[in-house]
Amino acid sequence: MNPKVVSTKDLYGYTLPSKEWKDGLLSKLMRGYAEIPDTNAKWIVLDGDLDANWIESMNSVMDDNRILTLANNERIPLKTHMRLIFEIRNLNYATPATVSRAGILYISDDDGYQWKSYIKSWILEQQYNNIINVEERKLFKVNL
Repeated sequence: MNPKVVSTKDLYGYTLPSKEWKDGLLSKLMRGYAEIPDTNAKWIVLDGDLDANWIESMNSVMDDNRILTLANNERIPLKTHMRLIFEIRNLNYATPATVSRAGILYISDDDGYQWKSYIKSWILEQQYNNIINVEERKLFKVNL
């Protein structure tokens, strides 16, 4: 999901004038994943530019606490089988607190060199050569 397409209150949730809580997209998604009894991997991908308004609320999720604290004081844990991926263009609006909590992988788009290297590595690690066909091997110039 792109966190920039909705307001911060619509992302995390807010209290209505009637004192009733209205869930946001992310709070509802995280709560739903946290309540699923299995431990299969659950991934939440936040694909959009960083904004100081929405990313600061993620710091408690990304630190050792691994808890999203909402405006109504509800706390939603990021369980061990849940993962967050932030796909961003740059770190222009990231604070040092945010940067220090994130594992950062920089992939340049110049000529596709870096992402092609990751694909080649993945292809070489495959146990079954029949997963990758000859045309895909030629595309990435991988000799198996």
